[in-house]
This record gives sequence, C-alpha cells and structure tokens, in this order.
Amino acid sequence: MRAPIGPRWLPLIILAFGLLEIPWVIYLLFFQERTGTAQHTHLAVLGLSGGAALLAVMAGLRLWQARPCAAPLSVMTATWMAANLYFAMVLSAVPVVAATVVGFVVAAISAGAVLRDPDERPARWQPLVLFAVAAVMALRLALTFTGTGTSIAADHLRLLVVLYDTAEVVALLGLGLSLRAGRARAGIVFGSMGIVLFFLDAFVNIVVVPSGQAFVAALFYAVVGEVPSIAMCVGAVVLAMRRWTEVAPDPAVGAKMGA
Repeated sequence: MRAPIGPRWLPLIILAFGLLEIPWVIYLLFFQERTGTAQHTHLAVLGLSGGAALLAVMAGLRLWQARPCAAPLSVMTATWMAANLYFAMVLSAVPVVAATVVGFVVAAISAGAVLRDPDERPARWQPLVLFAVAAVMALRLALTFTGTGTSIAADHLRLLVVLYDTAEVVALLGLGLSLRAGRARAGIVFGSMGIVLFFLDAFVNIVVVPSGQAFVAALFYAVVGEVPSIAMCVGAVVLAMRRWTEVAPDPAVGAKMGA
C-alpha cells in the first residue's frame, strides 16, 4: 500500500476543484455561444506557438542531459502541442502545423521513456527532433505575423470550450486520485497536464476577448479558477517528483529511483 503524496488536504482540495468544474462544463454545454470572433490573434499565436517552441527546447535540453525533470517538461510539451493541434482542428480559420503533430508524438514518447526508467539515458534523436520542431514553429510564427490578420471567426466555439474544460476536469480528478493513491508517475503526468491546460485557458481567455465586460470576466475567472488550479498542480508535481526521485534507504538497492 503506497502512502499518499503530500498533505492529506491537498488531494481533497484538488478533487473538490475538479468536481466543482463539472457543473460549469454542463452549463457551457447548453449556454456557451456556438460561434464568436477571436481578437488579438497575433498575440494569441505568439503565446501558443512561441510557448510550445520554448517548452520543446527546455524539454530537449533536459532530455539531452538525462535529467529527471525531463519527465514533467516532456508531458507539458506534449500537452501544449496537443492544445495547439486541438485549436487548429476545431477552428477552421487556424491552420494545422505538421510540426505540432511531430512534437506531440516525440514529447509523449520521451515522457513515457523517462517515467518508465529514469536511469536509462533517452535516445539522442528525441531531443534533436524537439529542437527541430521548435525551429519550425518559430519560423511558422514569423510567417503568421506577416501573412494573417489580427482577428478570426471562431466557429465551433461551444465544442472547443466544452471539450477543453472537460480535459481540465480529467486532469484535476486524475491528479487528486493519483496523490491519494501515492502514484507519483501518474501524479507527474496529470499535474503537468493541468499546469499547461489551465495556463493556456487563462491566457487565451484574456487575450482573445474584446475589452470591456468580457475582459473583466476573463480576469475574474483566471483569479478564482485557473490561477489556483495552476498553483495546486505545480505543488502536486513538485511533491510527486520528490516521491518519484527519492533514493531507497537500503544500500543494497543502490541509487535506483523509486516509483
């Protein structure tokens, strides 16, 4: 029987946040606008593509150095790439960038490899591919700035919001249950996913809405929802990493990292 990770109140609060978001998702399913207009799209693309490229570089560096922190960074990279791909697939005005698919697949493979055996050095091709993906996304970002407008029609908006918020619920519930069960690897995965999902949720909501009441509402939701969720996910990942990387006290076991 694994001991719970962190203080006992932390998974309870995380689970409470996840359960409280379920009624919000149900509300959005019926009342969210089906279409809309996204403003300041250049700034949004800068955050989405630029952040994905930066995370790919950070994950690639840690993979090259064979550091345990490559695990959460790779999960975060895969989640960020998946979010970019999801936005592009749901919003007709957003092009699908092939490098995003490659980045998602390689980051997911890298995360699985590190979590499976942290003592084994990752294959050299994994960080190299992530570096190449980051370069392609940076180039694509420059082309976007010069060839597109600053606003787009956001069709399928209800589908985008409902499924995205459902992913947030899954991340919170999975994280809370993982901490209670003492499963460090699962906690790292769900927590790293939650960090990216809630950060991008707050960022996109604040950036793409017009000034006025919608902007104030986006700030309010960020303060009461996304920011606390990000803080809980960060704390949970730190605690899960400590559990995962702690050295067994028995010298006969050696320096193998615990699960």
